[in-house]
Amino acid sequence: MALALPLRTARLVLRDFRSDDFDDVLAYGSDPEVVRFMFFDPRDAAGTRAYLEHMLASQREEPRRIFELAVERDGDGRVIGACDLTLEGEREADLGYILAREAWGRGHASEIARALVRAGFEQLGLERIFAVCAVGHAASARVLEKAGLRHEATLRDFKQARGRSWDVERYAIIRAQWRPEWSAPPGS
Repeated sequence: MALALPLRTARLVLRDFRSDDFDDVLAYGSDPEVVRFMFFDPRDAAGTRAYLEHMLASQREEPRRIFELAVERDGDGRVIGACDLTLEGEREADLGYILAREAWGRGHASEIARALVRAGFEQLGLERIFAVCAVGHAASARVLEKAGLRHEATLRDFKQARGRSWDVERYAIIRAQWRPEWSAPPGS
């Protein structure tokens, strides 16, 4: 199973990370507001370097199970975030995304989620795609719903991270419920 990269949306390019993405990744990953709902603390230079090294190594794994991609703004090539499909089973994947604050409220997360759902079903042959978001993160919940995922459960004490216990909302979509037109690029 593989994704035909890069994936393109109306305004974004989803591609494998490169080592020269360091400055952009550090910029958004070190912002406490950007990582507020993430299971990790803001990253310093060493943490960003370790993260990028891990992502570059995951690109060479066979079979590849982690498709964590840079979110590049089409036109200027700036990396404004990351997104992923992480295979959790034979036909199931976890979807995620993070965006720089400057990219919030512009519909980028919805573009990303729709593109990943489409690629997951059409290219990876998945049967189920799920995602979790922190309880109270209404913007992320709306993004997942726009991509066709439906609320399944509230999971209490889902994860211990950053010195606390996290409650999350789990969303999912199965192949039989998905309609390709939900993920069609604008104008198609």
